Amino acid sequence: MDIRDITEKVDYPGISAFADMFALQQLLVDHYTKIEKLPEAPVDVNTKAGQDLVKDFTGRIIEELGEGFESYLLMLDMFHTGQRSEDMIPHLQNFNEEISDALHFWLELMIFSGYDTLTLAKWIGHYLDEGFIKGHDQLKSWFTLGEVLTLRDTVHKKIPCWWVIKDHMLEDEFLRGGRQLGNARRDFMKQFLWDITYHLQIARNTLKNKPWKQTQMMTDTNQYENAQREATAALFKFLYFAGFTRESLYVIYYKKNKINQFRIRSHY
Repeated sequence: MDIRDITEKVDYPGISAFADMFALQQLLVDHYTKIEKLPEAPVDVNTKAGQDLVKDFTGRIIEELGEGFESYLLMLDMFHTGQRSEDMIPHLQNFNEEISDALHFWLELMIFSGYDTLTLAKWIGHYLDEGFIKGHDQLKSWFTLGEVLTLRDTVHKKIPCWWVIKDHMLEDEFLRGGRQLGNARRDFMKQFLWDITYHLQIARNTLKNKPWKQTQMMTDTNQYENAQREATAALFKFLYFAGFTRESLYVIYYKKNKINQFRIRSHY
């Protein structure tokens, strides 16, 4: 079973979208905690066990983002060698699926770190005017930030592209992200992915209880949270640049969540 088997129509829930995603991920966390014998969420980031788990999920996010970028590079190579857009579709679907997986692991990292939608609301207020945020659903606010940060980094730069699928031909939200191919876009995407990785690694580096250390070191939780906030801002910059919308992100998250729930039930 894969994402193509989830045929139900998914309507964007509006203002509750972000909260719904956290709630759906919490269902998976409850199952995975038992299956993988993980500590209960949230973990104590001052303990070795808690830090090991946070570092593990950090690595999972980076891995999925890397796999998504690999699919983008394959499409770009196919374009340069004159291959048909129809033959790129499996790689385009895989790009979106890998990004959805990264989003799942990011939400788990938030949950295990003790962060929720209230935390994310505080974070977005660090970047956007409170008057703008008020009345908007939180996912829209994060995508607005992604747009602001993208424009800041790309203003006055030419970014030509070739579309794998144009808007009027798009029938599946699971093919929306990553449709624009080009060398300049590749370079920006690489830069934006590094931004995410860098801030995640800075957060990871605040966790000082290494396996070989005999004494426990307390975590600077403010520094850890600030780095996670910056990583989140970088994540939504990448998502916006890659062509996702808040509606498409919700759809691909929801459908992949259903796949994961099926795998749990079927002991996949």
